[in-house]
Amino acid sequence: MGEKMTERVRRMMFSAMLRNEVGWFDDEENSPDTLSMRLANDATFVRAAFSNRLSIFIQDSFAVIVALLIGLLLGWRLALVALATLPILTLSAIAQKLWLAGFSKGIQEMHRKASLVLEDAVRNIYTVVAFCAGNKVMELYRMQLQRILRQSYLHGMAIGFAFGFSQFLLFACNALLLWCTALSVNRGYMKLSTAITEYMVFSFATFALVEPFGLAPYILKRRKSLISVFEIVDRVPTIEPDDNSALKPPNVYGSIELKNVDFCYPTRPEILVLSNFSLKISGGQTVAVVGVSGSGKSTIISLVERYYDPVAGQVLLDGRDLKLYNLRWLRSHMGLVQQEPIIFSTTIRENIIYARHNASEAEMKEAARIANAHHFISSLPHGYDTHIGMRGVELTPGQKQRIAIARVVLKNAPIILIDEASSSIESESSRVVQEALDTLIMGNKTTILIAHRAAMMRHVDNIVVLNGGRIVEEGTHDSLAAKNGLYVRLMQPHFGKGLRQHRLI
Repeated sequence: MGEKMTERVRRMMFSAMLRNEVGWFDDEENSPDTLSMRLANDATFVRAAFSNRLSIFIQDSFAVIVALLIGLLLGWRLALVALATLPILTLSAIAQKLWLAGFSKGIQEMHRKASLVLEDAVRNIYTVVAFCAGNKVMELYRMQLQRILRQSYLHGMAIGFAFGFSQFLLFACNALLLWCTALSVNRGYMKLSTAITEYMVFSFATFALVEPFGLAPYILKRRKSLISVFEIVDRVPTIEPDDNSALKPPNVYGSIELKNVDFCYPTRPEILVLSNFSLKISGGQTVAVVGVSGSGKSTIISLVERYYDPVAGQVLLDGRDLKLYNLRWLRSHMGLVQQEPIIFSTTIRENIIYARHNASEAEMKEAARIANAHHFISSLPHGYDTHIGMRGVELTPGQKQRIAIARVVLKNAPIILIDEASSSIESESSRVVQEALDTLIMGNKTTILIAHRAAMMRHVDNIVVLNGGRIVEEGTHDSLAAKNGLYVRLMQPHFGKGLRQHRLI
């Protein structure tokens, strides 16, 4: 029963996580490490609180009720005294519960900050060692521990007094019950044997009453975990992924328009990334977007994929607001190649057919050939069944990029979104990746390309230059090169040679 509950809670939590919008994952408390930990631990806490200890709680609750009934039958006077002590015993149990509850929220926050110092040092150990910053990091960690020590000392003192008071109440109630028992015998209200029996019954009831409350400290100590489970499961996403009443047109023409869009990321509401931004892309057109870092290039892709909704304005597909479409249907008609290709810790085959699980072997290999990936995959010992490690660590950046392109080729979506890889790809693979991207954007597909290299510019229908969340230049490669404006300045560090050749021609 307990394992079944754990499995069900984890399944419900993971399903709820996948329903949430991308902006939810931007919060620090919803980072991959935090969510993995919550998924692993919180379900176990739910089982421990409601499965393993539930039988004990029911058993002790019935024991208290039966003991009270027996006590009433043996002697109602002593039973009334015992009932009068119940609120005091409850108060005692609550005080004891607080003692066992462990760290307060403030101390937990201090521990979190200390852990962040440790995690940063370990994650960036090469930098720490290179700059001989070990002592500095150690001093930061020591300062955090000192704060925890001071706060824990004060907290422990307060809780210690509370626990002592709770124990005083518990034994004071037993002393009162014993005194009343002796008084009842002395005044002849009941026989000695009956009085001793009733006192033993109520003593049993006292400790049976305290034990269910003794389970509460565990629940209270893990209440944050319990609350977080239901916060995740019950949360209603701001962007609903499964609205069956939303539109699912049979065909997509591919016309995209961003109309008077204002946008800021939920975690940084004070920074306006796009301001009164408008861009229209006709169906089948290829548009390259270039600009300085932070100008909003990748934000355009995020809005088209509907990872986020704009603060103001509209994002339209075929003349209709994206909010009117079913989200799963919408994303099934888009293929995305990210700047840092996402590779899963499984086989190359599984990574490619991630786009279309019902694809045949021939379709998968054809997609790999188009992406210039088939040759290097076939040269591996296990071919397409080669396991490539966590995040594809066993592959070069160029190989990972080609697998990501093959995934999009296999999907065969009418809308292609490409955030071109930067200079992290080795020079030899760069040419092969370039050829794969050239093949990908050919054909009657609507393509938005976040470009970093001049080689792609001659293959697009239109180039949009961004600066500060606005379009400052727009046109073809030749027309923008002739203007000698921001486009030329942006391209020169990477493509000066290509531009000089263009001018000579």
